[in-house]
Amino acid sequence: MTDHQTLSLILGLIRSGAAVTRPDLARRTGLGRTIITQRVDHAIRAGLVTEGEPAPSTGGRPSRTLRIASDRGVILGVLFGASQLHAAVTDLDGTVLADRRMAWDIEAGPEASLDLLHEVSAQLLTPQLAPRLWSVCVGVPGPVDFARGTAVQPPIMAGWHAFPLRNRLEAHYDVPVWIDNDANLMALGAWDRTRQSAGDNVLLVKASTGIGLGLISRGRLHRGARGSAGDLGHTIVAEESRVRCRCGKYGCLEALAGGWALGRDARAAALGGRSSFLAERLDASDGPLAVTDVLEGCRSGDRVCTELITRAGELVGAQLATLVSVFNPSTVYLTGLLAQVGEVFRAPVADTVARRSLPLAVDELVITGSGLDGCEGVIGAAALAVDELTQPDMLGRWLSEGNPRGGRARWAEAADPASAARPRR
Repeated sequence: MTDHQTLSLILGLIRSGAAVTRPDLARRTGLGRTIITQRVDHAIRAGLVTEGEPAPSTGGRPSRTLRIASDRGVILGVLFGASQLHAAVTDLDGTVLADRRMAWDIEAGPEASLDLLHEVSAQLLTPQLAPRLWSVCVGVPGPVDFARGTAVQPPIMAGWHAFPLRNRLEAHYDVPVWIDNDANLMALGAWDRTRQSAGDNVLLVKASTGIGLGLISRGRLHRGARGSAGDLGHTIVAEESRVRCRCGKYGCLEALAGGWALGRDARAAALGGRSSFLAERLDASDGPLAVTDVLEGCRSGDRVCTELITRAGELVGAQLATLVSVFNPSTVYLTGLLAQVGEVFRAPVADTVARRSLPLAVDELVITGSGLDGCEGVIGAAALAVDELTQPDMLGRWLSEGNPRGGRARWAEAADPASAARPRR
């Protein structure tokens, strides 16, 4: 291994908690004590790693624990959903230092969305934080070409296809930028915080305005051959359905169980006199009903709203059952707006998965919320950015300066051309 390959491996083990002392690193990597000491000392001198308290002694001189110097830099993590924006500045461990959430229609287009992002980030990146910005990572609700940093024919993102999002952001922020699907980042963030209990094979379902899925396989984010893995919302659940999805197909899961579909069905219920709660909401509204109206109705005990969410859980569970049988995860996380009503959504998902899957696939399966208060995505953005920054082909271009500012172009000449295609988080 080259020096930077060894250092990258060591940083990854320390970040994951798999090895946090020099002897642990030697055992996990098979490298000699001298090499481990040299690389760890290099990381400490560069300010990437710090030493903590002595680890419990197993005989002989105790070793000090090692950890990433999380305050050395900050990451700007951004999640564009179909109907909202969540932007946060985190440290290198993904701890949120400042964040903002706001309603936003992704179909406003890339230019307007970038204008909003720049406005919000200017508020978050204070004079104290801005000089420490190391990277930007953005999630969008559609298929992404990860190597190029662009959305590819996203069903609900008019005007975003092939838009040079990464290039535009790198030019603006002058740091490396990565673009991924929003559910991918959410899955990575949830797993990053719970990997010891969740296992290394995890699914995350994002059930909000749209429906997305992120997959962690053997501790790695799974994007598939072209980046379209996890497109759960546009799988067909009703072949004969005449309900048209926003993607143009008929009978998609999202067209029947997504948040925008629940808003549509809630309006029909209000007009049909089946729910006084929804009728009052519609009368007081300046526009169509939204999924948030259904959620509030469910919390207040409205029967129709509860039925709509329960039915959505059954439909999601039916599609999820196939994935559970094929993928055999240890944990499924339910996130997004629908998951906020707790058991009303979770129970029908879990019951349907249990009925439709083989016993071996579900006897130890955990279906639960992430417990991260909707911050999975920005935590995952930080994890992905730091993982990419500490890859061998990136380390050598900025480590000597101690700061990766200057954008991807600064080290493009030395980067491995095949690196963008190799599997990472």
